[in-house]
Amino acid sequence: MQTLQTLEMEYYYNSAGEPIAEVQSLGNCYTRNIFFMLKRYVNDSSVLYKMFLDDFNLKLVTHTDSDQFELSLNEIKDPEDYITVANKHTFSNNAEAAIQTIETLLANNEVVFVNTLMKRVPFYRTFELNPALETDHIVDGHIFLILGQTATDFYFLDNYINYNKEYFKPYPHNKNIGQDAKTSFMDAYNRQFSCFTVHPNQDELAELPARASLILRTALSNYYKPPSCTEGRLEYIGRSAIQELNNLFASGRFILNTKISNRPHDLYSLTRTTLTRHSDRKKVLLLLLNSLANPNALSDVIHYARQSIEQWELLRNVMTRQYIMNEFTLTDQMEEYMAYVLHAEDLFYHSIEKNIDNLCQI
Repeated sequence: MQTLQTLEMEYYYNSAGEPIAEVQSLGNCYTRNIFFMLKRYVNDSSVLYKMFLDDFNLKLVTHTDSDQFELSLNEIKDPEDYITVANKHTFSNNAEAAIQTIETLLANNEVVFVNTLMKRVPFYRTFELNPALETDHIVDGHIFLILGQTATDFYFLDNYINYNKEYFKPYPHNKNIGQDAKTSFMDAYNRQFSCFTVHPNQDELAELPARASLILRTALSNYYKPPSCTEGRLEYIGRSAIQELNNLFASGRFILNTKISNRPHDLYSLTRTTLTRHSDRKKVLLLLLNSLANPNALSDVIHYARQSIEQWELLRNVMTRQYIMNEFTLTDQMEEYMAYVLHAEDLFYHSIEKNIDNLCQI
């Protein structure tokens, strides 16, 4: 049986039962779970927030000979670098083997990272008891954790925003955790199942204190990089990416409901997701700065980081309103907020440049 320590840990809620807001800024379902599991191995878990300090720059890629469009955050060093993956298993149409594998791993004091078809998992928000449409051919990339077990039940962890209020069964002793019968997972596991465990990469964790210098110096350089073109592939990063995004909207080549040929969603959903994670990265910087003994020494960086987050969120809200109202082209208001965003980013990076030596010590 899993140790009580894992079932007692704080995840998305603290010991007072209040949401831990900063956890939502730690990337995606996989990287947040990496953070939770590494907490088991370090004395001061707050140092792990540095894993999520990464480039704040947008990266935009277009192609001269096609309508392929890529918008993402530039990556310098991934949180996955701080772990090693072990005990990888994949099963097709064999829920019994999947459950037996999880049971064995839990008995060996592992926490199990699970990928399955989430709409078939009762605790999950998209679960329907009798779904009208079958879309099981869509591969679900979501990751959740199984923390422990009894003879009949699994203890599991997911982001509380994903829990289905009708079918979620809470573990009575920890608000973060759910408890459900092992058999309730069988339908999902028969359709799609893989699992693995993670362990700390101690060599990489030893270098974590120096991460701020690597990330901030590289991000500052990237912001001012000119566009590049290689065999028809146009790449923009930082300031040039913001300008080109505005140009693409202004030209009408891409509008908010444009279906992206190499993506499963449209331009609006891709942009909104990217901009949310963009703001999250600055929130991680603020978290680290506000934890300093004397955060006032970097008060202008804090100020301009907050201002930048506010401007990006305003732009995202304008885009959302337009999308809901079926206004998919660049409007004067949207163009105005794009200009505000660019100005806010200029001020933010100027504050980074001005304070770079002190920032590299955080």
